[in-house]
Amino acid sequence: MNIGQGWLRSLVHGVFLGFLAVLLLLPACVPGPQSNEELRKEIQGLKSEVASLKEKLAKVEAGQQAILDLLKKSGAPPPEVAGMPETLPPGPQVLTVGELLAAKERYLGARVTVKGSVGPVLVHHKSLLLKAPQGMVEVFFGKLPDEKLVQRLTSTTLDQPITVTGVVGPSPKGGANLQIQAEAVEF
Repeated sequence: MNIGQGWLRSLVHGVFLGFLAVLLLLPACVPGPQSNEELRKEIQGLKSEVASLKEKLAKVEAGQQAILDLLKKSGAPPPEVAGMPETLPPGPQVLTVGELLAAKERYLGARVTVKGSVGPVLVHHKSLLLKAPQGMVEVFFGKLPDEKLVQRLTSTTLDQPITVTGVVGPSPKGGANLQIQAEAVEF
């Protein structure tokens, strides 16, 4: 029993010392009156910010409701549900390489359809050059969804003009004046 009483006695002393340490540190954890005031100010600031956000949300919801009401009054279905228009706009005008180069600032970033004679095909870049007396336009065709078309473009001699549809961008290289990311190629 001596062994059991020693163990129990040291446990009681340990608990007593731990309790005494907690009692001594407890006053240090109590926030002072100054920090309470700072917390109140911060809470008031957050409350006003929440109120402001609620007002903005109410305005957005009112605007959305007004748009929905206008759509209901006009009888048109919402844009997500609306199908293709009954009359399609005319297709893009087919440009020549010369016309594209003459008005290149106008077409930068636009989707165009260009017809022209094929110059060199750069197989390793998956690109080709459309040529005209005014200059050349580089056409990147590597991202075309039809892999067979890409293979035909790289393996066939193209001695007839082709038609390319894609987005026009400036050429980072000096060889061509413009570049087109091809979305469709017809030959």
